[in-house]
Amino acid sequence: MKNIKLLVAPILGLLISLPVLILIIYFLFNESSNKEFLENVFLLEYTLNTLYLIIGTAIFVIIIGVITSYLSARFEYFGSKFFSICFILPLAYPAYIFGYTYVGFFEFRGLLSQLFNDTTIKLDILNMSGAIFIFSIAMFPYVFILARVSFAMISKTVVELISLHNLNPVKAFFIVFLPLSYPAIFAGTILAIMETLSDYGTVLYFGIETFSVGVFKSWFGYNDLGGAINIAIVLLVFVFFILIFEHSVRKKFRFSSSTNSNEKAPKIKLQGKYNFFAFIISFIISLFTLFIPTGVLLYWTILDINTLDFTAFEYLFNSLKLNIISSFFIISLAFFVVYFLRFFPTKISNFTHKLSMLGYSIPGAVVAVGLLLIANYLDHSLGFMFFSGSFIILIFAYTTRYFASSIGSVENGFSKINSSLDDTSKIFCKNEKESIFKIYLPLLKPYLLSGFLILYIDIAKELPATLILRPFNFDTLAVRIYELASNEMLYKTGFPSLILVLTTASAVLLLNFKTKRKQK
Repeated sequence: MKNIKLLVAPILGLLISLPVLILIIYFLFNESSNKEFLENVFLLEYTLNTLYLIIGTAIFVIIIGVITSYLSARFEYFGSKFFSICFILPLAYPAYIFGYTYVGFFEFRGLLSQLFNDTTIKLDILNMSGAIFIFSIAMFPYVFILARVSFAMISKTVVELISLHNLNPVKAFFIVFLPLSYPAIFAGTILAIMETLSDYGTVLYFGIETFSVGVFKSWFGYNDLGGAINIAIVLLVFVFFILIFEHSVRKKFRFSSSTNSNEKAPKIKLQGKYNFFAFIISFIISLFTLFIPTGVLLYWTILDINTLDFTAFEYLFNSLKLNIISSFFIISLAFFVVYFLRFFPTKISNFTHKLSMLGYSIPGAVVAVGLLLIANYLDHSLGFMFFSGSFIILIFAYTTRYFASSIGSVENGFSKINSSLDDTSKIFCKNEKESIFKIYLPLLKPYLLSGFLILYIDIAKELPATLILRPFNFDTLAVRIYELASNEMLYKTGFPSLILVLTTASAVLLLNFKTKRKQK
């Protein structure tokens, strides 16, 4: 029986990473790679555009994320608590909705020109610079969340040392605070880059030819599955090099500061001009990252008030059903994987666990291609279509893609449980089932809920995998918004976008509330 339990974690890990493994195997053994493809001018264009996009996004998410997190963690000023919430709420917005709202805001006879009553005011942002701006305001919360915790954890001892050396605030920030927060800033930036790589809706609408667009174009535009697989593999290699770079940089950042203690440095209460400057900076950032996009969506909804399409609530029901079932399944799977890793660890299980964690680094379009290969093979073996276009295959895609984003919360919960409790459970519990339901699930409930909320937010915003793998005649809010924008009906996206953002914002606020309670 114990031998079977030793196999649970490795088998689950392999299953989670199966779509990516199948894609690589198919590529290697079907001779999909060819010299003509590698010399294709489109491949160079995809590579350069993707590089420009992620480098530009990385620079600006670091700038915005560091400024907002430092202000939120270290200072009290007029509106600081309100702005801390404003800085995290952009996480509720998919990047493509930001893109649609800003195109509508800056276009000819858009909201900006109407505010100033001047039809000549317009700005073309459907280019690389515009895309970098959109991804920057959409992705900076990843840096904000992690860096804010890092800045807030800096101890009172560090602040006292700064005072002893008479360092002014600017110098102290660059010499002390920023270096201590490098690991958190870098981790947040990598998350932002991975999300940018996996985007499809925004880059397509902005006309930026990236790898994700290439996968869709080869597959649906040219009906060339082999070409789509080739591009997906190149993207996998691209991601692999990013992960190698991340690993090498993380090794340099891997240090432990003895200055971190339970006694955290108190926030500085800003007065006078410093209070004013902090407020203005926070307001300007919130204006572009939250107020303007939300204002545009409200304006479009009011503009369309007489012809609102209330079928959006049907799409909402589809989204909620799919998101809740998928999130519950994935967080349950994460619990069992970590549980069996804790009690029945092996070298193989540790390896497959790391393999399953790579899914978050793989864009949804790549996961979808791998799963379609599996579904086509299984359906061909069965002699009829069962897996293709089913909820099973779509939830499988979400599992591969977002398993890593939930497991961190579960692992954090298990790390808080003393190992002596493990021995106690073996003595007093008759079997694994009793141990799980009477001891570990009740203890881990807050962490499982946090993981569930993280999954819900991510899945609600997912577009590429949903677009490719959704069942026939089944549309989510994300897909509906994408279709309306693709048909140049921007103002019609206002109402469904508001509904989507309200549901994800509720999850973001609840997650933020739970995180603050844990810190206290």
